[in-house]
Order: sequence, then C-alpha cells, then structure tokens
Amino acid sequence: MTVLHNVRILDPDSPTSSAAPVDVEFSDTITAIRPAAGPDPSSAATVLPGLIDTHVHLKSRDALLMGFPTESGVTGPDDAERFLDWRTDNGVDLIKIIIEDPDATETPALDIPTLQAIVDGARKRGLLTVAHAVTTASFDRGLDAGVDVLTHIPFDRPLSEATISRIVESGTLVSPTLVMMRAIADTRLGEHADAAMELAIGNVSALLDGGATIVAGTDANETPFAPVPHGPSLHSELGYLVQAGMTGAEAIRAATSAAADAFGLSDRGRIVEGARTDLIVVDGDPLTDLSVVSSPAEVVVGGRRLV
Repeated sequence: MTVLHNVRILDPDSPTSSAAPVDVEFSDTITAIRPAAGPDPSSAATVLPGLIDTHVHLKSRDALLMGFPTESGVTGPDDAERFLDWRTDNGVDLIKIIIEDPDATETPALDIPTLQAIVDGARKRGLLTVAHAVTTASFDRGLDAGVDVLTHIPFDRPLSEATISRIVESGTLVSPTLVMMRAIADTRLGEHADAAMELAIGNVSALLDGGATIVAGTDANETPFAPVPHGPSLHSELGYLVQAGMTGAEAIRAATSAAADAFGLSDRGRIVEGARTDLIVVDGDPLTDLSVVSSPAEVVVGGRRLV
C-alpha cells in the first residue's frame, strides 16, 4: 500500500479548502482515508480527483479510433437497428451521432425520424447517445431526437430561450469543447474568429444561467486541420468555462464528478474509499487559483505515481 500523508481532499460536490488534513492509503483503489497521523494544516497539500475529458479522439485504429467505415453510415430509420447491432457487437459503451443542419452542409444530413430511431434503439440497449452538433439548428435537431449529450457549442447565433429551456427540462448534458471551437474559428473564420468565440462563450454562459449541466470536454485530436493537444487543452477548457461564468469549484466539478456521472463512471470522479485511484496533488488552493491544477506536485493514475 502507498500513502499520501497530510493532504486536504477537495470534494467536487461540496468543495472546500478548509477540511482537516488526512492520510489517503491506496493501491489501484483507495483503501482508506483517515485523519492525518501527523497533521500540519500549514503545509497540507490539496488532493483532487483525476480530471476527465469527456470528448477526445485517439490517433489510430489500434488506439480505438473508429474512422468512417462503410458500416457507420445509416440510410434511414429502417437501417438504425442494423447500425446499432453492429456497434453493440463491437462492445461500445455509447453511440456517437453526427447531427448536421441540412441547410448548412453539403453532406446529406440524417433526418429526424432516422435520428429518433437511433436514439430509441440505443436507449433500449442501455446505451447513451452523444451528438456532434455545431449549430443552433443542429442543437434543436438533437433535442428533437432526444439525445443524451450534445457536444460542441454553436457560434453561428445565440441559443434561443426555448432551446435552453428544452435542454434544462430534458436533462440533456452539454460538453461545449470551447478549445475546439477556438481552433475551428481560427482555422475557418479569420478576422471573425474572436467574435465567433465570444458568441460561443456567451452561449455557454446562457446555458449556465438557465441551469443546464455542463461537463468538460476538449475534442482533443491530432489532425492537421484543427489540432487540439491531449492533456493541456483540458486545462484551457477549464479556463474557458470560468470565463463563461463557472466558479473554479464548478469547473473542477465539470471535469470530475459531473463528468463521471454523465457517463456512468461510478468508480471515479470522487475521492472515496473503493474508488479508482486517480489523483492530482497540488500545492496551493485550486478554489482560489485554478491554475495550480495545471502544474501538479504529483499525479496518480490507477494507483501509479507518475509525477
């Protein structure tokens, strides 16, 4: 067993930096949390759960990147079951759906009956549905279909009050990937990039004001079109979420317990006995200075001390 001595635990669900120091004993899971044997509040570091990025792309098929094989296309509602059987046979945990605005793309967009057939079939199989949606119209189409998670955030126009209300009332989650929206804006929009990004952040702010649940995601990838680096980009995303109106504590929760809850990861996102040992140890108080999370004193992944 390994022990972290004299640390304060940051609870993402009711964050505080004034908890009494504890010792955390762990192997691959957390085996015990007990009062510090030699408490020294003046030097106690803060430990928080490992961060979860809810939207990433890996580089190769060997690393689980699906690509776009022929089987991934759905021709209509009657083809949804074939597609879902194919994905289920491959052991997926969720269904990703590309939802486009038919008036804003040259690629044929799935119609609402087809989207609904995919969502309904996934739900019957106990699978979450996650929708790629980058415009306000595609957000509405995702809501019409009943998807569980909308990824990205529109920067074509402000989200309407009606759309925001539907998101809140349906409990649909949003992973806005603001770092990716910045990369797309810089690549495609030239001198209009800053205005588009301001609109995107404004849409996240409106969702927060309306009571929507936002989780942290980056769309990290290694494509030449709009690369977003794995790892550091999540810290940038947390900064954008704070810019949109989250407190530091809320941003941390969006990348820990809220993200874990969103995807049914019951063994992580919180520091409790029995949880997987994914930990970040920082000097300083992340609730008053979120930047300390990006330069940790120690990182533990699955019980292995990496830093």
